[in-house]
Amino acid sequence: MFKVMFVCMGNVCRSPLAHILLDIYLKENNLTDKIGVESSGVNVFNEGQALCDNIVRTASERGLSIEHYSREFYPTDGEDFDLILAMDNSTMSRIKRTIKGAFIKGDIKYFRCYDPVQDGSNEVPDPWSGGNDESEMVFDMIERTIKPLVDSILNN
Repeated sequence: MFKVMFVCMGNVCRSPLAHILLDIYLKENNLTDKIGVESSGVNVFNEGQALCDNIVRTASERGLSIEHYSREFYPTDGEDFDLILAMDNSTMSRIKRTIKGAFIKGDIKYFRCYDPVQDGSNEVPDPWSGGNDESEMVFDMIERTIKPLVDSILNN
């Protein structure tokens, strides 16, 4: 099984949304035996914290009832995952510092490298303190990137 880890700062907005949307996609396409998914954060204030309200509200408006509890990104995650996907530059730096010197099983990339809509940025904006518009933009960005990500994994 190919294992993917999404990583953002607190694991309460972007990475859990990607985790949840990929999980839904895998179930809908009978791919749960091929790809496993988790998410974490490099700066988790309280492990077990629930999703941010903006993301829950946006998902609800789209007919999804979602639940997730944060977890920290650990140095050993580099050993366990085939693909680690950072949501922004700061997260990428923190991932590399966290696993520096440790064995890395697979690749570490930006999530946006799979985004079919390229704008020159590696970053998925953090909707933590933004309003509904920002949460909707982030939701759209993550949602449109899931299929290209899966296609890339299955074609390698």
